[in-house]
Amino acid sequence: MKKKLIPVALGLLGFITSCAHTNGLTADVFIYQFSDTYIGTVRTALETNLKEKGVTPKFYDAGGVQATQTQQIESALSTGSQILLANLVEQTATGDAVAEKAKAKDVPVIFFNREVPDSSVNPATYPDNAFVGTDPDQAGYMQGEILAGALIKDGAINPLWDKNGDGKINYVMLRADESNAEANGRTKYSVQEANRLLAEAGLDPLVHLGEDYNAGWSKDNAKQAMDNFISTYGLTGANAIECVIANNDDMALGAVASLQTQNYNKGGENALLVVGVDATAAAQAAIDAGEMYGTVKQDAEAMAQCIAELTANKLAGKDFLDGTSYAWDSETVHKIRIPYGSYTK
Repeated sequence: MKKKLIPVALGLLGFITSCAHTNGLTADVFIYQFSDTYIGTVRTALETNLKEKGVTPKFYDAGGVQATQTQQIESALSTGSQILLANLVEQTATGDAVAEKAKAKDVPVIFFNREVPDSSVNPATYPDNAFVGTDPDQAGYMQGEILAGALIKDGAINPLWDKNGDGKINYVMLRADESNAEANGRTKYSVQEANRLLAEAGLDPLVHLGEDYNAGWSKDNAKQAMDNFISTYGLTGANAIECVIANNDDMALGAVASLQTQNYNKGGENALLVVGVDATAAAQAAIDAGEMYGTVKQDAEAMAQCIAELTANKLAGKDFLDGTSYAWDSETVHKIRIPYGSYTK
Protein backbone atom coordinates (compact mmCIF):
# COMPACT_ATOMS: atom_id res chain seq x y z
CA MET A 1 0.00 0.00 0.00
CA LYS A 2 2.74 2.40 0.89
CA LYS A 3 4.46 1.82 -2.44
CA LYS A 4 1.22 2.61 -4.22
CA LEU A 5 0.64 5.75 -2.19
CA ILE A 6 4.04 7.30 -2.97
CA PRO A 7 3.31 8.28 -6.61
CA VAL A 8 -0.14 9.51 -5.62
CA ALA A 9 1.37 11.76 -2.98
CA LEU A 10 3.99 13.02 -5.41
CA GLY A 11 1.29 13.69 -7.98
CA LEU A 12 -0.72 15.66 -5.42
CA LEU A 13 2.38 17.60 -4.41
CA GLY A 14 3.01 18.49 -8.05
CA PHE A 15 -0.57 19.71 -8.42
CA ILE A 16 -0.28 21.88 -5.30
CA THR A 17 3.06 23.28 -6.48
CA SER A 18 1.56 24.06 -9.89
CA CYS A 19 -1.36 25.88 -8.28
CA ALA A 20 1.04 27.91 -6.14
CA HIS A 21 2.69 29.23 -9.31
CA THR A 22 -0.49 29.77 -11.33
CA ASN A 23 -3.07 32.21 -10.02
CA GLY A 24 -5.31 32.05 -13.07
CA LEU A 25 -4.79 35.70 -14.06
CA THR A 26 -4.91 36.29 -17.82
CA ALA A 27 -4.86 39.25 -20.19
CA ASP A 28 -6.08 39.39 -23.78
CA VAL A 29 -3.67 41.58 -25.76
CA PHE A 30 -4.80 42.92 -29.14
CA ILE A 31 -2.02 44.13 -31.46
CA TYR A 32 -2.82 46.20 -34.53
CA GLN A 33 -0.10 44.46 -36.55
CA PHE A 34 2.57 41.99 -35.44
CA SER A 35 4.87 42.97 -38.32
CA ASP A 36 5.34 46.51 -36.98
CA THR A 37 8.93 46.62 -35.70
CA TYR A 38 8.36 48.97 -32.77
CA ILE A 39 5.17 47.34 -31.54
CA GLY A 40 6.95 44.00 -31.78
CA THR A 41 9.44 45.28 -29.21
CA VAL A 42 6.57 46.39 -26.96
CA ARG A 43 4.92 42.98 -27.35
CA THR A 44 8.05 41.06 -26.38
CA ALA A 45 8.69 43.24 -23.33
CA LEU A 46 5.04 43.15 -22.31
CA GLU A 47 4.94 39.36 -22.40
CA THR A 48 7.97 39.21 -20.10
CA ASN A 49 6.65 41.83 -17.68
CA LEU A 50 3.17 40.33 -17.44
CA LYS A 51 4.51 36.84 -16.76
CA GLU A 52 6.78 38.23 -14.06
CA LYS A 53 3.66 39.59 -12.37
CA GLY A 54 1.83 36.27 -12.61
CA VAL A 55 -0.36 37.26 -15.55
CA THR A 56 -0.57 35.00 -18.61
CA PRO A 57 -1.03 37.00 -21.84
CA LYS A 58 -2.77 35.86 -25.00
CA PHE A 59 -1.81 37.88 -28.06
CA TYR A 60 -3.97 38.56 -31.12
CA ASP A 61 -2.70 39.92 -34.45
CA ALA A 62 -5.21 42.07 -36.34
CA GLY A 63 -2.95 42.27 -39.39
CA GLY A 64 -3.82 45.95 -39.76
CA VAL A 65 -7.54 45.22 -40.30
CA GLN A 66 -9.99 46.76 -37.84
CA ALA A 67 -12.80 44.33 -38.69
CA THR A 68 -10.49 41.44 -37.74
CA GLN A 69 -9.56 43.08 -34.47
CA THR A 70 -13.16 43.89 -33.59
CA GLN A 71 -14.08 40.24 -34.10
CA GLN A 72 -11.14 39.17 -31.91
CA ILE A 73 -12.22 41.51 -29.11
CA GLU A 74 -15.85 40.42 -29.28
CA SER A 75 -14.78 36.76 -29.16
CA ALA A 76 -12.57 37.34 -26.11
CA LEU A 77 -15.35 39.20 -24.30
CA SER A 78 -17.83 36.42 -25.04
CA THR A 79 -15.53 33.77 -23.56
CA GLY A 80 -14.85 35.53 -20.27
CA SER A 81 -11.90 37.88 -20.72
CA GLN A 82 -10.49 39.28 -17.48
CA ILE A 83 -8.93 42.39 -19.03
CA LEU A 84 -8.38 43.79 -22.53
CA LEU A 85 -5.06 45.37 -23.52
CA ALA A 86 -5.87 47.05 -26.83
CA ASN A 87 -3.50 48.48 -29.42
CA LEU A 88 -6.20 49.55 -31.87
CA VAL A 89 -6.00 49.55 -35.64
CA GLU A 90 -8.35 52.50 -36.04
CA GLN A 91 -8.02 54.63 -32.95
CA THR A 92 -10.53 57.45 -32.98
CA ALA A 93 -13.13 55.42 -34.83
CA THR A 94 -13.19 52.44 -32.48
CA GLY A 95 -12.03 53.52 -29.02
CA ASP A 96 -15.48 54.36 -27.68
CA ALA A 97 -17.03 51.27 -29.27
CA VAL A 98 -14.50 48.97 -27.59
CA ALA A 99 -14.92 50.80 -24.27
CA GLU A 100 -18.70 50.33 -24.44
CA LYS A 101 -18.50 46.63 -25.36
CA ALA A 102 -16.12 45.98 -22.46
CA LYS A 103 -18.19 47.98 -20.00
CA ALA A 104 -21.24 45.89 -20.84
CA LYS A 105 -19.25 42.81 -19.76
CA ASP A 106 -17.70 44.57 -16.72
CA VAL A 107 -14.21 44.08 -18.21
CA PRO A 108 -11.48 46.73 -17.77
CA VAL A 109 -9.53 48.01 -20.77
CA ILE A 110 -6.04 49.41 -21.08
CA PHE A 111 -5.54 51.03 -24.47
CA PHE A 112 -1.90 51.50 -25.44
CA ASN A 113 0.48 53.06 -27.94
CA ARG A 114 -2.19 54.20 -30.41
CA GLU A 115 -4.14 57.23 -29.20
CA VAL A 116 -7.86 56.92 -28.37
CA PRO A 117 -10.47 59.64 -27.69
CA ASP A 118 -10.53 61.08 -24.18
CA SER A 119 -14.10 59.83 -23.87
CA SER A 120 -12.83 56.22 -23.98
CA VAL A 121 -10.80 56.78 -20.80
CA ASN A 122 -12.95 59.34 -19.02
CA PRO A 123 -13.11 58.08 -15.41
CA ALA A 124 -16.63 59.45 -15.00
CA THR A 125 -17.88 57.19 -17.81
CA TYR A 126 -15.32 54.38 -17.89
CA PRO A 127 -13.62 54.17 -14.47
CA ASP A 128 -12.01 50.83 -15.38
CA ASN A 129 -10.33 52.09 -18.55
CA ALA A 130 -6.88 53.62 -19.02
CA PHE A 131 -4.47 54.60 -21.78
CA VAL A 132 -0.68 54.23 -21.84
CA GLY A 133 1.14 55.99 -24.64
CA THR A 134 3.03 59.11 -25.56
CA ASP A 135 2.28 62.74 -26.32
CA PRO A 136 1.40 62.38 -30.03
CA ASP A 137 2.98 65.75 -30.84
CA GLN A 138 6.18 65.50 -28.80
CA ALA A 139 7.97 63.22 -31.25
CA GLY A 140 7.34 65.74 -34.02
CA TYR A 141 8.84 68.57 -31.99
CA MET A 142 11.87 66.44 -31.17
CA GLN A 143 12.34 65.51 -34.83
CA GLY A 144 12.33 69.24 -35.57
CA GLU A 145 15.02 69.80 -32.94
CA ILE A 146 17.14 67.01 -34.44
CA LEU A 147 16.74 68.47 -37.93
CA ALA A 148 17.65 72.00 -36.84
CA GLY A 149 20.62 70.71 -34.86
CA ALA A 150 21.96 69.03 -37.99
CA LEU A 151 21.20 71.89 -40.36
CA ILE A 152 22.39 74.97 -38.46
CA LYS A 153 26.16 75.44 -38.43
CA ASP A 154 27.99 78.70 -37.70
CA GLY A 155 24.85 80.74 -38.42
CA ALA A 156 24.28 79.18 -41.84
CA ILE A 157 22.92 75.99 -43.38
CA ASN A 158 25.40 73.17 -42.95
CA PRO A 159 26.95 72.58 -46.41
CA LEU A 160 27.08 68.84 -45.68
CA TRP A 161 23.31 68.71 -46.23
CA ASP A 162 22.90 71.64 -48.64
CA LYS A 163 23.78 69.63 -51.71
CA ASN A 164 22.95 72.33 -54.28
CA GLY A 165 24.46 75.17 -52.22
CA ASP A 166 21.40 77.45 -52.34
CA GLY A 167 21.17 77.98 -48.58
CA LYS A 168 17.88 76.05 -48.35
CA ILE A 169 16.95 72.43 -47.67
CA ASN A 170 14.49 70.52 -49.88
CA TYR A 171 12.65 67.71 -48.11
CA VAL A 172 10.16 64.91 -48.71
CA MET A 173 7.80 63.54 -46.06
CA LEU A 174 7.00 59.87 -45.49
CA ARG A 175 3.97 59.76 -43.23
CA ALA A 176 1.35 57.27 -42.02
CA ASP A 177 -2.44 57.28 -41.81
CA GLU A 178 -4.24 60.60 -41.45
CA SER A 179 -6.50 59.02 -38.82
CA ASN A 180 -3.47 58.38 -36.61
CA ALA A 181 -2.72 61.04 -33.98
CA GLU A 182 0.99 60.13 -33.79
CA ALA A 183 1.38 60.37 -37.56
CA ASN A 184 -0.34 63.75 -37.65
CA GLY A 185 1.72 65.17 -34.80
CA ARG A 186 5.00 63.98 -36.28
CA THR A 187 4.14 65.22 -39.77
CA LYS A 188 3.07 68.67 -38.64
CA TYR A 189 5.38 69.54 -35.79
CA SER A 190 8.65 68.14 -37.16
CA VAL A 191 8.55 70.73 -39.95
CA GLN A 192 7.01 73.47 -37.80
CA GLU A 193 9.64 73.17 -35.08
CA ALA A 194 12.54 72.89 -37.52
CA ASN A 195 11.31 76.03 -39.32
CA ARG A 196 10.91 77.90 -36.02
CA LEU A 197 14.50 77.14 -35.05
CA LEU A 198 15.78 77.97 -38.54
CA ALA A 199 13.97 81.33 -38.40
CA GLU A 200 15.54 82.08 -35.01
CA ALA A 201 18.92 81.60 -36.71
CA GLY A 202 17.89 83.92 -39.56
CA LEU A 203 17.68 81.08 -42.08
CA ASP A 204 15.10 80.09 -44.69
CA PRO A 205 12.46 77.45 -43.92
CA LEU A 206 12.50 73.90 -45.27
CA VAL A 207 11.22 73.55 -48.84
CA HIS A 208 8.55 70.88 -49.28
CA LEU A 209 8.85 68.82 -52.46
CA GLY A 210 5.56 67.34 -53.70
CA GLU A 211 2.95 65.93 -51.33
CA ASP A 212 3.36 63.96 -48.13
CA TYR A 213 3.34 60.26 -49.01
CA ASN A 214 1.40 57.79 -46.86
CA ALA A 215 3.66 54.74 -46.69
CA GLY A 216 1.60 53.17 -43.90
CA TRP A 217 4.52 52.66 -41.46
CA SER A 218 6.00 50.17 -43.97
CA LYS A 219 9.67 49.92 -44.98
CA ASP A 220 8.80 48.37 -48.35
CA ASN A 221 6.20 51.03 -49.15
CA ALA A 222 8.65 53.76 -48.15
CA LYS A 223 11.37 52.37 -50.39
CA GLN A 224 9.00 52.41 -53.35
CA ALA A 225 7.89 55.94 -52.49
CA MET A 226 11.50 57.10 -52.24
CA ASP A 227 12.29 55.48 -55.58
CA ASN A 228 9.47 57.55 -57.06
CA PHE A 229 10.61 60.75 -55.32
CA ILE A 230 14.12 60.28 -56.68
CA SER A 231 12.75 59.67 -60.16
CA THR A 232 10.71 62.88 -59.94
CA TYR A 233 13.10 65.29 -58.22
CA GLY A 234 16.53 63.71 -58.50
CA LEU A 235 19.48 63.93 -56.13
CA THR A 236 21.30 66.76 -57.89
CA GLY A 237 20.22 70.17 -59.16
CA ALA A 238 18.04 73.02 -57.87
CA ASN A 239 15.09 70.82 -56.90
CA ALA A 240 17.12 67.89 -55.61
CA ILE A 241 16.00 66.02 -52.49
CA GLU A 242 18.26 66.87 -49.55
CA CYS A 243 16.30 65.61 -46.57
CA VAL A 244 13.84 62.82 -45.71
CA ILE A 245 11.50 63.10 -42.73
CA ALA A 246 9.73 59.87 -41.78
CA ASN A 247 7.04 59.21 -39.17
CA ASN A 248 8.82 56.03 -38.03
CA ASP A 249 12.13 54.21 -38.41
CA ASP A 250 10.84 51.51 -40.73
CA MET A 251 9.90 54.17 -43.29
CA ALA A 252 13.19 56.01 -42.73
CA LEU A 253 15.08 52.77 -43.35
CA GLY A 254 13.03 52.18 -46.50
CA ALA A 255 14.19 55.57 -47.75
CA VAL A 256 17.79 54.67 -46.87
CA ALA A 257 17.49 51.41 -48.80
CA SER A 258 16.34 53.37 -51.84
CA LEU A 259 19.15 55.92 -51.49
CA GLN A 260 21.74 53.17 -51.21
CA THR A 261 20.78 51.90 -54.66
CA GLN A 262 21.99 55.34 -55.84
CA ASN A 263 25.23 55.03 -53.80
CA TYR A 264 24.01 57.48 -51.15
CA ASN A 265 23.81 56.99 -47.37
CA LYS A 266 26.41 54.26 -47.19
CA GLY A 267 28.30 55.79 -44.29
CA GLY A 268 30.20 58.62 -45.97
CA GLU A 269 29.47 62.29 -46.67
CA ASN A 270 27.52 61.44 -49.82
CA ALA A 271 24.27 61.31 -47.87
CA LEU A 272 20.88 62.90 -47.41
CA LEU A 273 19.66 63.94 -43.98
CA VAL A 274 17.25 61.15 -42.89
CA VAL A 275 15.36 61.13 -39.58
CA GLY A 276 12.76 58.76 -38.13
CA VAL A 277 11.00 57.88 -34.87
CA ASP A 278 11.16 54.84 -32.53
CA ALA A 279 14.90 54.18 -32.10
CA THR A 280 14.48 50.56 -33.18
CA ALA A 281 17.59 48.38 -33.05
CA ALA A 282 17.89 48.51 -36.84
CA ALA A 283 17.65 52.30 -36.87
CA GLN A 284 20.23 52.68 -34.11
CA ALA A 285 22.60 50.45 -36.08
CA ALA A 286 22.02 52.53 -39.22
CA ILE A 287 22.67 55.76 -37.31
CA ASP A 288 25.83 54.38 -35.74
CA ALA A 289 26.99 53.36 -39.25
CA GLY A 290 26.31 56.84 -40.63
CA GLU A 291 23.53 55.63 -42.95
CA MET A 292 20.79 57.60 -41.17
CA TYR A 293 21.16 60.77 -39.12
CA GLY A 294 18.81 60.48 -36.13
CA THR A 295 15.62 59.23 -34.57
CA VAL A 296 13.32 59.90 -31.64
CA LYS A 297 13.38 57.17 -29.02
CA GLN A 298 9.97 55.80 -28.12
CA ASP A 299 10.67 53.70 -25.03
CA ALA A 300 9.08 50.31 -25.69
CA GLU A 301 10.35 48.75 -22.48
CA ALA A 302 9.07 51.61 -20.31
CA MET A 303 5.67 51.42 -21.98
CA ALA A 304 5.44 47.67 -21.47
CA GLN A 305 6.45 47.98 -17.82
CA CYS A 306 3.75 50.59 -17.20
CA ILE A 307 1.05 48.50 -18.91
CA ALA A 308 2.05 45.44 -16.87
CA GLU A 309 1.93 47.33 -13.57
CA LEU A 310 -1.51 48.77 -14.30
CA THR A 311 -2.76 45.36 -15.46
CA ALA A 312 -1.56 43.57 -12.32
CA ASN A 313 -3.17 46.21 -10.10
CA LYS A 314 -6.51 46.05 -11.87
CA LEU A 315 -6.62 42.25 -11.85
CA ALA A 316 -5.85 42.34 -8.12
CA GLY A 317 -8.86 44.60 -7.53
CA LYS A 318 -6.72 47.67 -6.85
CA ASP A 319 -6.67 51.13 -8.38
CA PHE A 320 -4.61 51.38 -11.58
CA LEU A 321 -1.90 53.53 -9.99
CA ASP A 322 -1.74 51.85 -6.59
CA GLY A 323 1.89 51.63 -5.50
CA THR A 324 3.25 52.97 -8.81
CA SER A 325 5.15 56.16 -9.68
CA TYR A 326 2.87 57.05 -12.59
CA ALA A 327 0.41 59.94 -12.81
CA TRP A 328 -2.61 60.63 -14.99
CA ASP A 329 -2.30 63.18 -17.78
CA SER A 330 -5.14 65.17 -16.17
CA GLU A 331 -8.01 64.77 -13.73
CA THR A 332 -10.49 64.17 -16.54
CA VAL A 333 -8.74 61.31 -18.34
CA HIS A 334 -6.95 58.12 -17.31
CA LYS A 335 -3.97 58.67 -19.62
CA ILE A 336 -0.28 58.14 -18.87
CA ARG A 337 2.39 59.59 -21.15
CA ILE A 338 5.74 57.84 -21.57
CA PRO A 339 8.38 60.46 -22.51
CA TYR A 340 10.45 60.42 -25.69
CA GLY A 341 14.20 60.91 -26.07
CA SER A 342 16.48 61.64 -29.03
CA TYR A 343 19.10 59.38 -30.61
CA THR A 344 21.84 60.57 -32.97
CA LYS A 345 25.40 59.46 -33.63
